[in-house]
Amino acid sequence: MSESRDPAGSGQMFDIESPLAIELRRIMIRLSRHLDFDRKRAVMVTSAQRGEGKSLFSLHFSLVLAYHLAKRILLIDADVRRPVQHKVFEVELGPGFANVLAGELPVSKAVQRTRVKNLDFLPAGFAGTHASRLFGDGQVRRVVEELHGTYDMILLDSPPVVPVSDPLHYLDAVDGCLYLVMAGQTPKDVSKRGVDLLRGAGANILGVVANNLGEVLPYYYDQKYYGYEGSKKVRKA
Repeated sequence: MSESRDPAGSGQMFDIESPLAIELRRIMIRLSRHLDFDRKRAVMVTSAQRGEGKSLFSLHFSLVLAYHLAKRILLIDADVRRPVQHKVFEVELGPGFANVLAGELPVSKAVQRTRVKNLDFLPAGFAGTHASRLFGDGQVRRVVEELHGTYDMILLDSPPVVPVSDPLHYLDAVDGCLYLVMAGQTPKDVSKRGVDLLRGAGANILGVVANNLGEVLPYYYDQKYYGYEGSKKVRKA
């Protein structure tokens, strides 16, 4: 695994005691009630559409996990069509996740070490013009299972579920998914469409994160958020 320069190590990228970090710790605690963190786990982060903050959430949540858990954490930029995480970590786009799925190199050659203790990063890599061909025959599951030989917690920053089918290919490789919505902006019908697509593919939706960059958010809700399982009032986590 090659060494990369990680701005998070400078302490300027994320304040681990900020209001945002406190909310993320609450999500971590809630999530640990659904998943036994003493076992190897993989979680996918997705949303209905672009612009709901899933990549920023994935980044900051991986930092919180790495800081608070005595475990090895891997963040995968699994959005091979519109990757962004490599820019944050200031590394090359590839080789990365897409190249590993294509069988071009072993995953150990694509993972980047960061300067954050316990946190490594797998960039998206070069998917080419036929990204959907990368996901067949359980290839994502096999790669994640191999990574579990090294990592305790794997976080996949997935594409949004309404525009592309890629996230549905990831479901058999993860223990569950977190679903991001932009509070006050995501149309209810669009958000519900995303949930329906995930459920139709058998997704284990661990919870909904209502994100709003202008407030002290995200907040975490269970699966009843937005009336997905009835009309009960939303309760803040």
